Amino acid sequence: MAENKQGNPFERLLSEIPESLVNNSSFREDLQSCATVLNVRKGEVLLHTGELCSSVYFINKGLLVNMFVTEKGNECVTSFASDIQYPFLSDISYVTHKSSGFEIRALEESELVRLSKAHIESLSQKYSDFMVYYIHVLQLLIAKHQTLFAILQSYTAEEFIQYIYSCHPWIIHRVPDKYIAHYMRISTSWFCKLKKRVVKR
Repeated sequence: MAENKQGNPFERLLSEIPESLVNNSSFREDLQSCATVLNVRKGEVLLHTGELCSSVYFINKGLLVNMFVTEKGNECVTSFASDIQYPFLSDISYVTHKSSGFEIRALEESELVRLSKAHIESLSQKYSDFMVYYIHVLQLLIAKHQTLFAILQSYTAEEFIQYIYSCHPWIIHRVPDKYIAHYMRISTSWFCKLKKRVVKR
């Protein structure tokens, strides 16, 4: 994992932030002085099990997965995060202040903008619009996980694959089959059979 100081990595993040903040030169300067840009290699672990997540990440580009790894090494995927939709990433330990039972792993070469909790609180105290935006981001993160999981519980395996193929095609096209299968708690071979059936329609 390496810090990146080149180019303008904040441009995409600023496009997501309310215009009242973007037009504030003091805010832009404070944001860029607080944030760190990270390049994460494919397969690299951003957060290890047992660590405390003290940051929120904005995904400039790339794809990452949250997962629980059992003592036997089995991977139980809990969520996906990409540069396509809701490009924010964190872990439940960010809220609970307890060590994480999960890990975050990059499935593609990724570029992230990292904001620590301390920096976020500082920006929130100084700029009320940022505090409102920050709360909105946390709500989006929670809603994203809950909605997809609720649909998974309500649908058959084939119906769920049809849903993500129609509504979140980036998952089908970019996430390796085994990780979607692990999320669905089915075998990779069965997932591939169902996926082939859905895609052929």
